[in-house]
Amino acid sequence: MTALWAAGIGAVVLLGLLSRIGERSTTPRSGSGDAPPSPERIDELLRAGRKIDAIKAYRVLHRADLKTAKDAIDARARELGS
Repeated sequence: MTALWAAGIGAVVLLGLLSRIGERSTTPRSGSGDAPPSPERIDELLRAGRKIDAIKAYRVLHRADLKTAKDAIDARARELGS
């Protein structure tokens, strides 16, 4: 019975680790060659109709939470007429 519990716990831990493989940090890693997005890039994304990508870029650039980023991108989209 103890071996069954150990196997179950091991399976849960393994599944937890495997589920995190595809996750990425929202901040660029040093040395990865990824530059943080610029405000100009965010405007390009908005003009291209890629609002979600613009929100993601805003969050990386300003280290903002989701609601703050969405509100800022919505305001900027209105300014740009997008």
